[in-house]
Amino acid sequence: MKGAGIRQFFRNSRSFVLGAGIGSGMTARAAERAGADFVLALNAGRFRAMGGASPASILPIRNSNEFVASFGRTEILPSTKLPVFFGTCTFDPELDVDRWLDRIIKWGFGGVTNFPSVIHIDDERRSLLEKCGLGYSREIELLVKAAKRGLMTIAYTRSQSEARRMVEAGAEAICINFNLNRAVESGADPSVSLSELAARTSAVARVAQSVNKSTICLLGGGPITKPDELLDICRETGIQGFIGGSSLDRVPLEMSVLEVTSGFKTIHLLREKVDLLERQLQLSGFRHGVIAQSSAMKRILEITRRVAATPRPVLIWGEAGSGKRRIATLVHAFSDRRHAKTALFHCRPGPAMDILGPLFGAERLESGRRQLSLLEASSDGAVVLLHVDQLSRDGQERLADYLETGGFTPLNGVTVMRSNARIIATATVARGAGLETVLCARLLDLFTGLDVQLPSYG
Repeated sequence: MKGAGIRQFFRNSRSFVLGAGIGSGMTARAAERAGADFVLALNAGRFRAMGGASPASILPIRNSNEFVASFGRTEILPSTKLPVFFGTCTFDPELDVDRWLDRIIKWGFGGVTNFPSVIHIDDERRSLLEKCGLGYSREIELLVKAAKRGLMTIAYTRSQSEARRMVEAGAEAICINFNLNRAVESGADPSVSLSELAARTSAVARVAQSVNKSTICLLGGGPITKPDELLDICRETGIQGFIGGSSLDRVPLEMSVLEVTSGFKTIHLLREKVDLLERQLQLSGFRHGVIAQSSAMKRILEITRRVAATPRPVLIWGEAGSGKRRIATLVHAFSDRRHAKTALFHCRPGPAMDILGPLFGAERLESGRRQLSLLEASSDGAVVLLHVDQLSRDGQERLADYLETGGFTPLNGVTVMRSNARIIATATVARGAGLETVLCARLLDLFTGLDVQLPSYG
């Protein structure tokens, strides 16, 4: 749009335009995606992005023009296709306005604005700048020369007299700016209320348009931080656009960072609640498919937790289909070995080498190699023996030896092997029968007091 003039730009835009006075490429990119019409590269925006405040823009802590050039050229211009206005400071007595404008054009900026301006300085200090020839007249000179070079211009004004001077000098667009935004974190009241802002804005706009009725009047900054506040001002004043600074970058950024950070910060609290619920569900057996609603099942879970807390072997017994395997899983889940894997072994009738060999290991006479036992492989975990009642008499005696001593002898072997594997066994008994009908006396004694009898159903 360079060379077409600001009025032509407004005619090609929507009826109400939005400018973003910012200081970083990230904000420029976000503003464009959100529908902004143009961008102003301002030192105040950069100070806000650095964690400072907009008032720093009028302090002599940086070479303002070089400062804006540093981030405007490297961040903002590459980040947006919108017209970018260069916020130029005329306080510097060494500034060569003509030479500086040539550089702005060379860099690819589409417009110029007088920011920071003497309108933001207190009367006493402003008078000193005015006496030195570095006051508002020099800002008018900047914008007049910029317009002659084909750059779009927006003039920051604060009073009716400033608006008159700018428009009489040829300014096509003014930004009526009274003060800086209030700090969102402090909640401080703005120095200009919304009602006073509307009245003063209308007065300045009337003066500007009395000189030239086609003057474009924009509102900049002030106490506005929300869209609904701007809507009320627009209805009362008839302004044609808004230039947001803190209201577009600092205020929403602080609010979003506050919300997101506090959300992340509370994750550990949510995690603790989830862990508590998981523990409660686990203690109820629900996680392992056990729903304890009856008093009988609640008693079973209490016994299960008690026997699981010991390192000793446990036997779960009852009729077929009573849920013995689920309770066996629950015993391991409640134990201090719950993070170790369990090995599942199905006991069944058959040749000793095929049944007892995998459990206790075996010396293979034909090959001379020893078969590794399941007890050795699971030494740090647990072995769940399903249907231990189906083990042969020899198998039950071998299991009793292991439970008594922690040692066992492989089939056809003579060397005693050792293991720390915990045994969790299940046994099926007929209704009305006792364990003595399916287990040998030694094994029965070893499980006494460490057994969980499941109730009959049906």
